[in-house]
Amino acid sequence: MAEKKNYYDLLGVSKTADADEIKKAFRKKAREHHPDTGGDEEVFKQVNEAYEILSDKEKRSQYDQFGQYFGENGPGPGYGPGGNPFGGAAGGSGGYQRVDFDMSDIFGSMFGGAAGGSPFGRRGPVKGQDYQMDVTVSFDESLAGTTRKAHIAASTPTGSGKDMSVNIPAGVVDGQKLKFRGKGGVSESGGPRGDLTIAVSIAPHPYFKRDKADVVLDLPLSVSEAALGTTVTVPLPLPGEGGSKAKLKIPAGTQAGKVFRMKGKGAPRLKGKGNGDLLVKAMVETPKKLNTKQKKLLKELQELDGDLRKHFG
Repeated sequence: MAEKKNYYDLLGVSKTADADEIKKAFRKKAREHHPDTGGDEEVFKQVNEAYEILSDKEKRSQYDQFGQYFGENGPGPGYGPGGNPFGGAAGGSGGYQRVDFDMSDIFGSMFGGAAGGSPFGRRGPVKGQDYQMDVTVSFDESLAGTTRKAHIAASTPTGSGKDMSVNIPAGVVDGQKLKFRGKGGVSESGGPRGDLTIAVSIAPHPYFKRDKADVVLDLPLSVSEAALGTTVTVPLPLPGEGGSKAKLKIPAGTQAGKVFRMKGKGAPRLKGKGNGDLLVKAMVETPKKLNTKQKKLLKELQELDGDLRKHFG
């Protein structure tokens, strides 16, 4: 066995590292030096040995106390027969008693399970790396569907990676995550490819808003239009038989906040389940500037409407 290194140096942690830092460092080093991935078996054993000591509070305390003499044959406080600080017979390259360590929790998911329970046994093929990509699409693209380019990193340092086109389906909603199975990284051991997840954001539209498959439109109306009723032309999110606009009748006495539902004029529902609705919300606007004639007419209306509030006493 190669010359024993300082256990902290082996794991790449400081002497003040806590248990979580030690465990995280061990996982990284173990993957790096595992023989099944082309690592150095001797270094891997040293990493395993370092973790066995530093992950145990009592053993770590003794190691910190005796330093490089930890586990060597010779007199010293707390040493058992044969110079073993754990009280057993000296054995192994460092004179301490090895404790079997279960590596399955670390390498089980990485190599598909250890053959015969041995960390050095042959293991099954491993799935390729999963990737996630964030994309932003326009409002119109979210309704009509679109494509985006995705770059999948190479599975080996010498590889160049791969560019691929992915479909963003019509009707996708803001914040939705689309999973493309088998579109991720290539397995180094002949296993299945990883998955690609696309997190979608939808850019805001000047006047349309999405509510899942429904689309909301705020419609400004004057006081006279709301009071007397009118017919207005409203834009549509998607072109219909009449084009990208449609007529909507506003009845007399329409109140602010009234919602008119135009069936099937909203966004496509995913998986071909038709369209949502266009929800047109009446926004009655009070004029800020009036000419002389308008003021006169409103004053007359105000006098006629004065009776509406007599019930307050």
